[in-house]
Parts: sequence; structure tokens; C-alpha cells
Amino acid sequence: MQKVMLFDGGMGQELVKRNSSQKDPLWSSKALIDNFQSVINLHKEFLEAGSSVITLNSYSCTPQRLKRLGLEDMFEKLQKISVKAAKIAIKSNSKFKDVKIAGCLPPLEGSYKPNLVITRNEALESYREIIKMQQNDVDFFICETMSSIEEAIIAHEAASFSGKPILISFCVSENDGGRLISEEKLFDACSTFENKNVLGFSINCCQFEVVENSLEVFKNFLFPFGVLPNGFKTVKPLKPGMSVDVLERRIDVKPSMFVKYGIDWFNSGCRFVGGCCEIGPNFIKSLNNEIIRLKLNKEYNLNL
Repeated sequence: MQKVMLFDGGMGQELVKRNSSQKDPLWSSKALIDNFQSVINLHKEFLEAGSSVITLNSYSCTPQRLKRLGLEDMFEKLQKISVKAAKIAIKSNSKFKDVKIAGCLPPLEGSYKPNLVITRNEALESYREIIKMQQNDVDFFICETMSSIEEAIIAHEAASFSGKPILISFCVSENDGGRLISEEKLFDACSTFENKNVLGFSINCCQFEVVENSLEVFKNFLFPFGVLPNGFKTVKPLKPGMSVDVLERRIDVKPSMFVKYGIDWFNSGCRFVGGCCEIGPNFIKSLNNEIIRLKLNKEYNLNL
């Protein structure tokens, strides 16, 4: 088997559970203020589980989300705290010295939205503000949960000014891994970046069952690709401003299922696998243990 690597799993849902903040629209960012140590501890758990990439816990710290809650003055503080948590976790043990930190460029207004409400210029400026806070301390950026081609283009354009590598992670339809939430074709989305500075492609916060269709699309391109699935029944009830308690967890998504699918995805050409919402450290540990048991190569680093 080709060289592979493991990302971390979903910080947000895990922190929400641990901090009993399900009904707070600030979501996992609340933990940065109320229980900073829990953020550090969760990063460390993913590292101990086998993750060689951890993503900043700043997904909901966008200017638009904070403004909606009257917390826009907290933007810089939350961004800096999220960076600090990741760095402390990595420095906690010398065996983590080669771990990479991924900067987080999420949907600005809310996840799973096919169309931007804000202007293109506002979106660009907001991403640039986020990048300014993160770029000196991250190894690359993930434009994650991108639900439309336009959203991905704007996030990528802003990130390009950082000089850092950029991973584009799309959000695909729950019924068709070949289409984005916007119903645009995943193939067309990837084609848009074919001649641009892109580290690789992935899909995230997706159903396990649609991943293989997405991977078949990725195989048409020369970039490395991966997958970070979620454990939700559906994300359709969640609207901007709502808290994540409206979403229901799938009881069949267990570490054993993640391992089975994960190995299949590696065999299908994935260079990296991780998780999104509801995929905790125990999932990553189980997949890492199986990689070790099967004596698969685990030294890939995305050329970072």
C-alpha cells in the first residue's frame, strides 16, 4: 500500500459533549473561553491516538458568526487562543514534534449553505482577517466544508496570499458524492483548481456511504486526496444561527465501522483519512491500530 497519514477527528462535537454546551450557538468556541484546558486535552488525545495533523479549533470563530451573537470584539482573542491550544498540545510531548497544524478556513456564515449572502469582497476580507491571525503558526490551510465552487474559490484566493499550502475540502450531497451541496458537480469543482496552488482535495462532514463516489471523481486529478466523514444522520435541519443539538447522531457509526471504511478508502487511493463531527479520538486510535496491525506504511506527509 502507498504511504498514508491520519488527520484528527471532529473537535467541535467532542468539545460540545465534554463542556455541556449543546444549545450554545457559539458551539465549540465557547470551550476556548470557558474551558481552555479541555481544548488542549482533546488535541493531545488525537495526537496520542495517532493523528499527525491537528486542525485549529476556530471553525465557528468567523466575523459573521460572532457578529450574529454580538461577540465580534472576541474575534482576535478567540483566534489567538485556538492557535495557542494547538501549540501547547504539540509541545507537551517530544514525540509530537513533527505534527503539522492546519489553519481553519470554514464557511463564514454557516455550514451547508449553497449560496453566499454576503458580498464577495466581504467574504475575501473576512478570510484574510482569519488568515492574518493564523498564518505564522500553521503549516497549511484547509478550506473546509466548502459547499459551492464560489465559496471554495474565495477561500482559496484569500489563502493564496499567505504563501502556505492549501487543501480544498468540499462538502458533498448526502445522496450523491459526485455533487456539492450546491448541486454543482464535484468534478467541475476540482477542475476549477487544476492549475492552481493546491495541496490536495478532500471531502468532509459527509456520509460514509457517498465517499466512494467522491473518490472516483478525485482519481481524475493528479492531486492527493482524502476524506473526513461525519457521524450524523443528516445535517439538513441545521440552519445559520442554530445550535448543533438539532442534529442526531447515527448509532451505527462506531470505531469498527470507521476502521472498515477507512481501510477501504486507503485501498481506493486515499492518502489521508480523518474525521469530522462525531468522530472522536477513539475512532482515530482504532484506525491507527489497524494500520499498525496490517503493517501498512504510515509515513506520508502531504509534501509539507
